Amino acid sequence: MKKELITQTDPKSPISEVFRALRTNLQFMNKSNGCQTILVTSTVQSEGKSWISANLAAAFAQSGSRILLIDADMRKPRQHKIFQQKNTPGLSNYLSGINEYGKRQDLDIYDCIQSTEVDDLYLLPSGNIPPNPSELLLSNKTEKLIKEASKNFDVILFDGAPCLLVTDSTIISSMVQSTILVTSYKYTKIDDLKDAKKRIRKVGGNIVGVVLNRIEISSKKYENKYYYASNSSTPATIPQRKSKKIDLEDEEHITKKQDREIDDYIEEKVADTEKQIQDAIKENKKYKEKVDVPSDKAKDILKSINGYK
Repeated sequence: MKKELITQTDPKSPISEVFRALRTNLQFMNKSNGCQTILVTSTVQSEGKSWISANLAAAFAQSGSRILLIDADMRKPRQHKIFQQKNTPGLSNYLSGINEYGKRQDLDIYDCIQSTEVDDLYLLPSGNIPPNPSELLLSNKTEKLIKEASKNFDVILFDGAPCLLVTDSTIISSMVQSTILVTSYKYTKIDDLKDAKKRIRKVGGNIVGVVLNRIEISSKKYENKYYYASNSSTPATIPQRKSKKIDLEDEEHITKKQDREIDDYIEEKVADTEKQIQDAIKENKKYKEKVDVPSDKAKDILKSINGYK
């Protein structure tokens, strides 16, 4: 398993906590008791949507939910590389009725789903790269796939292709309950974000939030109100207490030393996200349109910025 699946390889890291917060927000948005269907897409490539999708899926699985992650980017798939699985048979093989060897075969969805090293997380890879991904997604088999998978999974998470380059994700957005747009700090153009929003909403897609990815790390200390931890949840990079017997005075000294190390770790590794959000929006002075964000704290920040409507 690759190190980029940080919610699994380093579950105590601040980044993993961010994914758990995103997972919780999405869980509260699901008003029904049935399967939750989510699309993660971006405006263009290289904004980190596949990384977000994989870690979000792992965070859902860690909560005890049964997750199906579908790599719906049938042009440049990445999920099979992140989870180190084979890419065939997959979504394209199921939708087209052509197996990985190029022969006609009416595949069942469960012929294509693979288990992963993450408990309760299953992967439906993209399959062989087809010449007509959009046409395949428009077929009745896509809705049939969602309906069938909903019987056995609590969450179905689609990793879609960038929605401004091709129509694949726009099609999927009309079939799922929620769509998340991934943007990249100082990379995503605000006009592209507006265009993506219009395209998705035009087909009836429900955009529930925007993820701002690749925010630069600040050296400022992460505010205490965002940090809650004890020695039992010490980040993996901080040395653990030795197991040999020590007297109470030494033990107290070591505990204080660990607390200082934790503070240093937070100061070095965690961004001051409130200031970063403000700076990012202030740089895009033309931006006047309200974006739905899952965090109440983020909403308060946005309202406090001059020129924001």
